[in-house]
Amino acid sequence: MALVSPGVQVSVIDESFYTPAEPGTVPMIFVVSAQDKVNASGTGTATATTSANAEKPYLITSQRELVELFGDPTFYTDTNNNALHGNELNEYGLQAAYSYLGVANRAYVTRANLNTSELVATATAPAASPADGTYWFDTANSVFGIFEWNSAAATTTGGQSFSNKLPTVITDATKVTGGTPKTSVGAVGDYAIVATTTLNKFFYKNASGTWVQVGSSAWIGSWATVTGTESNPTISAAATMSLNSTVVTAGGTALSDVVTAIAGAGIAGVSAAVVDGKLEIYSTGVDIVLATNASTLLTEIGLTAGTYKAPALTIAPHTSVPAYKSTDTAPKPTGSLWIKTTTPNLGANWKVKKWNATTKLWETVTAPIYATNQAALYGLDKTGGGVNLAVGALYINYNNAEATDVVGDFKIHRRVATGNTSITSSIIAAQVTAGTYAFNIQETLVNNAALQADKTISVTTTGASSDADVIAGAINSAGFTNIIASVDASNRIVISHNDGGDFRIKDTGGVLALAGYSAYVDANSGTPNLYTAPTGDTAHDLVASNWQVLTYTASATAVTALTTDKTLWYSSIVDEVDIMIHNGTTWVGYQDSTAPYYAASDSDKTDPKGPIVSATEPTLQSDGTALKNGDLWISTADLENYPKIYKYNGTTLLWVLVDNSDQTTEDGIEFADARYNTAGSNSATAGTIEALLSSNFLDPDAPDPALYPKGMLLWNLRRSGFNVKKFVRNSINTAGNNARFNNNESMAGYYSHRWVTESANQANGAGSFGRKAQRKVVVQALQAMVNGNQEVRDDQSRIFNLMACPGYSELIGEMVTLNTDRGLTAFVVGDLPFRLPSDATSINNYATNVNLAVEDNDDGLVTSDEYMGTFYPSLFSSDNAGKNIVVPASHGILRTIALSDSVSFPWFAPAGTRRGGITNASSAGYISSEGEFKAVALNTGQRDTLYSNKINPITFLTGAGLVNYGQKTRAKNASALDRINVARLVVYLRGQLDKLAKPYIFEPNDKITRDEIKAQADSLLLELVGQRALYDFLVVCDESNNTPTRIDRNELYLDIAIEPVKAVEFIYIPLRLKNTGEIASL
Repeated sequence: MALVSPGVQVSVIDESFYTPAEPGTVPMIFVVSAQDKVNASGTGTATATTSANAEKPYLITSQRELVELFGDPTFYTDTNNNALHGNELNEYGLQAAYSYLGVANRAYVTRANLNTSELVATATAPAASPADGTYWFDTANSVFGIFEWNSAAATTTGGQSFSNKLPTVITDATKVTGGTPKTSVGAVGDYAIVATTTLNKFFYKNASGTWVQVGSSAWIGSWATVTGTESNPTISAAATMSLNSTVVTAGGTALSDVVTAIAGAGIAGVSAAVVDGKLEIYSTGVDIVLATNASTLLTEIGLTAGTYKAPALTIAPHTSVPAYKSTDTAPKPTGSLWIKTTTPNLGANWKVKKWNATTKLWETVTAPIYATNQAALYGLDKTGGGVNLAVGALYINYNNAEATDVVGDFKIHRRVATGNTSITSSIIAAQVTAGTYAFNIQETLVNNAALQADKTISVTTTGASSDADVIAGAINSAGFTNIIASVDASNRIVISHNDGGDFRIKDTGGVLALAGYSAYVDANSGTPNLYTAPTGDTAHDLVASNWQVLTYTASATAVTALTTDKTLWYSSIVDEVDIMIHNGTTWVGYQDSTAPYYAASDSDKTDPKGPIVSATEPTLQSDGTALKNGDLWISTADLENYPKIYKYNGTTLLWVLVDNSDQTTEDGIEFADARYNTAGSNSATAGTIEALLSSNFLDPDAPDPALYPKGMLLWNLRRSGFNVKKFVRNSINTAGNNARFNNNESMAGYYSHRWVTESANQANGAGSFGRKAQRKVVVQALQAMVNGNQEVRDDQSRIFNLMACPGYSELIGEMVTLNTDRGLTAFVVGDLPFRLPSDATSINNYATNVNLAVEDNDDGLVTSDEYMGTFYPSLFSSDNAGKNIVVPASHGILRTIALSDSVSFPWFAPAGTRRGGITNASSAGYISSEGEFKAVALNTGQRDTLYSNKINPITFLTGAGLVNYGQKTRAKNASALDRINVARLVVYLRGQLDKLAKPYIFEPNDKITRDEIKAQADSLLLELVGQRALYDFLVVCDESNNTPTRIDRNELYLDIAIEPVKAVEFIYIPLRLKNTGEIASL
């Protein structure tokens, strides 16, 4: 670009290198929360809580952004709205982040891939939500409107009135035989509904204990049509009466003789019996007509001549009260029924619900009751005839077969299409045999509840493709109001009802069948929208309709799907424990015949219900009999340390504590998954503890019995409760064999899915239970995130200088490791356990790890590091809903550091009354063994104990409030880095020096470059001297530390020595007393 002709060329060379400022205080906060939470505005899902976005670092700039992305922090309460302090599912991290962002504008938040809502305690195993659009007939909350008539005199209690009857709804097919309830179900006089198929039949259990369908002749014959008033009368043997025009002679002096005479008369549909000393005459549907026949038999029995109606079934709305009264034209006897089809006054209200996968709620769909499709069209769309009905509209059809004598059965129908009702034939080629055919069609009309008269269509076919036009033309010429026919582009006949109504067909000659029309069966068979006509309609074969029988599940509990793979379940059940025992060969049920404590006599056996679970020491077995040698007692007196297991010694008559950490001797116990039921084939459901006592079944993943001694116990975690399990689909290889049971038996018939314990055992081998089981799972998820997340290890695009995982001391070690991986560019804020008491002994034992904990946890503090500090005790604050909550110390310290940095620099100690105030809590303390917050104001001795163990105390100072009163790190050795202000200064310098040096990479390694970089370092450090970070410093970058050898290796050394400013922590003020006048002389 050299100039050719005279002119001016200006070029700019940027040599204005400087060290950019640090971004300020930016923490990385690791959190755990429920999944798919609702955002704070309530408009949708909080996107950062989805599974897809788990473990993704979010840079948050405001409280509003935080709650929109992560939802409001959740803190759990009991049923009385009392806060559950220290609950393992409380979202401490989010609350700490929210509080921090109240005084700062940048924080990284990363959520572990765990749905804590799955860890809420439940007694039943969770299942998956059903597919969107699934229908559920909720039998528990449905009302069926059954009213039974009492024909007794109005002066009698309940006479001449209806009484509501509640039926038993049967959804279990094992309680039904041949479509009828088994005799073992219900008592005489009960009603039942069999809902095991789509045809819901109503039944009544008659006096003989037989279930009869309501409305059937057997049901009619179960109730007396007429009953005599005389009790055990003496009858004239020659007396007669006329019964349905047949003369009946008594033939004896007892009512039983009259019964015999009636039976012998062979009167159709009539029978009799003596009930409670009175004659009852029954009908299967015919009227009972009585006449005196000029004799005295009727009078002697206590009957009156006349016509008596048989028991009747009326299915009608609440506005159409049946005329059953004695004052009505045709009174009905006791037992007659009214099924009220509308909801008022306990009328029918079938709860049919549809699952909405978006809202995750069951939505009730209105389902009115009508006799026929056409009645439903009239009732639901009187002006449109069906064309206005939406897809998904429901109605319940009764008397499904349209029998002349109405019967009690009901079927739910759903609208499957909107607009026209159309049926389409096969492609017409040559399949319609040449000939003359006739068929009938009747249609529904707008504003009409009945089908119109049949119209007959006659066609003459030729066996050619043109038959499609012939048949369609004949239909269009028949004079229908709504029925039209057409031929589509594929030469198929399309018959439509243009108002969306129904039409019925009688294919007399079979021409429509030849054209390919047939009743719909499923997507692979039959013509859509074409169904078999009700059997009561003998005039037709088929019905074309947009109403289709609904596919649904009837049950008293909400419909679910197979549990989703990897779903967690925290079982709340404490009192169901399956303990097996080693018999010298394998693990067996505790009362198996080969078990060490087996007794042949029932009087000598251990407790028949298994381990006794009780808060108090048992003195008897659960059945009230004496304790036996080998009885087991699980104490629930201390759920924090559950389980304490005791074995009864029949010789000493004492309970002996079992060592939960002993997994090697015959007196020990192993905690592991062993089985869920008594066989592989029934393991879809949990076996009862009583059944498991005598079962020696083992799942293939049970502990290898060859590794354990005879007499050792096995706590079966899979079947027992109070722990966290994970559902693993296909965890059993059903193509293999079970090496643990029955000589390597085949697992071909096994249920393949299992609940697998997710809450790992404690370090000493004991099981994890209760909140400790929950915590195990939460901690595992958090540790996996911190250890395996590469995004948080990116120290170029994600710059942060603080780290915390509020509430979880177990994460201290992982955060220290992460900080090391990132080049020690952050300071770690660690928490101590909520339940650590404030007495000096407890604090000292914890800090010095007397219990030999293997990681930082509730038992001890393990980690030491110059760039990590711990704080004690916990704090008392409030959540976003205003509830009082207990939060970890980091909740306050993060905010305190941010406030300190906003008025000073990171190398100023965030402690004391000037910069160490805790502004987001009202008190400090710990959670007692009763789960209550116990406030403490640490005294000098307690603070000394904490500080000598490198734990920073948070205490209440009169006139200053809550204050962080320490600034020690957990440094391994005594050095300048054992103070937080120095450690944070070094963190700051690492970042600044990295930025300072980068522009010099690839510059010439000569004196000019070395002088430049030294000048930059001098400038940086001189500024820090002015900002009270350093007392003094020295920078060397010349030939003394950049030797030829180093230069040849392309290396440049910048040696820096600093004398960091120390904070005042101990102030000594000697006060000397002098004699009068002595000071003046000085």
